[in-house]
Amino acid sequence: MYRILLSVEDEREYQKLGSWIHEECKESCKLVDNENDIHIAIIEVNKWHDWVKIHRFRKRNKDCRIIPLLDASLLHTSPLAIEFKLTYLLVKSVKQRVFLRTLKRAIDEIETEINRFTESDELFHSIVVDSGVGGNSLPFKESFLRRLLSGDVKTEEELLQSRFFLPGEAVPNVVLFIQGFVRCPAKRREEGWQAPVVIQESFKKQLEGHQLTFLSYRKHLLMLLQVQPEYGSMKHWKEGEARILETIESLGNQYGIQLYIGVGSVYREPLLLHHSYKEACKARRTSPYERLKLRYFEEITKDMQIQKCTEYISRFCTEDLSIKQVANQINLSVPYFSRIFKQETGRNFVEYVTFVRMQRAVWLLRHTDHTVEAIAEELGYNTPNYFSGTFKKYVGLSPRDYRATEEVIFV
Repeated sequence: MYRILLSVEDEREYQKLGSWIHEECKESCKLVDNENDIHIAIIEVNKWHDWVKIHRFRKRNKDCRIIPLLDASLLHTSPLAIEFKLTYLLVKSVKQRVFLRTLKRAIDEIETEINRFTESDELFHSIVVDSGVGGNSLPFKESFLRRLLSGDVKTEEELLQSRFFLPGEAVPNVVLFIQGFVRCPAKRREEGWQAPVVIQESFKKQLEGHQLTFLSYRKHLLMLLQVQPEYGSMKHWKEGEARILETIESLGNQYGIQLYIGVGSVYREPLLLHHSYKEACKARRTSPYERLKLRYFEEITKDMQIQKCTEYISRFCTEDLSIKQVANQINLSVPYFSRIFKQETGRNFVEYVTFVRMQRAVWLLRHTDHTVEAIAEELGYNTPNYFSGTFKKYVGLSPRDYRATEEVIFV
């Protein structure tokens, strides 16, 4: 006999659902009034705080199947069902056949200990899973994540259906954009390892126990993470940050792999994850506020005037830029501009311009056959030696040594 807790404040709704259970499942189910040894809990969600109650209830009753009964006015909160890894979801006023089918599926799940999900007839009445589809779901998972990152997933219904492709996993809520190179390609070939494999295995080992997914995307690697609700940003998750930095350092010391990572914002609404991807890309390309190897989108200035100046610097970095010339773009005095520029970017004007030029130099060295002398001249340096010294200071290698490295390509 399965013990069912019906936590519904609306008396009419309670009587209706209770009568359905009694009529159709009286041989196998029994309604109870307390949490002791219950198998299934149907919990009403009429306000945001009810999700908190469900979260706490789940901690107290880990083996209980929870079925939220969601008020239609709170449909926009339904992604929380995914974040809490709940298998089912019903919406008021639920039809009898949908309710009973969901309940019976939950009972089947208990009996078989196999995660099964129902295919909904109506929006948000249940989460879709086709239990008859077998084989490897990885291609479907990657396809879904690519659509999510490109902004092609538009509705909560598609998110609920994704539970088939992400069995037992929460949808990621932050994107890390990874690029890098191998310092000594000859040594890598001699030892017979592949950089993409080594990188992914290292992060998996270091972040064991945490939800993460890797996705190759336009030659680069994306690491999609599920950051716990108590952290509003990756910056606030100090343990995770420390583990990532430790992995970067370990890969550099052991394999000569140099990584650079841009980190997007954390989005609790999965439909907005594509913003985190764009932000991670931007963070990767932007001058670091604190460290070169790990850059956060949150560190990029939001000041519109300073943004106008950084865009101007990017366009004209190969010219002989002066701080007065850039300050004039927003009609500020040089002393005041200099102070707020460093405050917003973490770098003084000369350092920032130099970083932008070095980014351009890296691209030219990797993607053209221009000589070091020609690149130095193109970037406005009078002597190749001065350019080379500046490049080594920022990149850690001379321009010629950098050109001899091997870009890590993720395919």
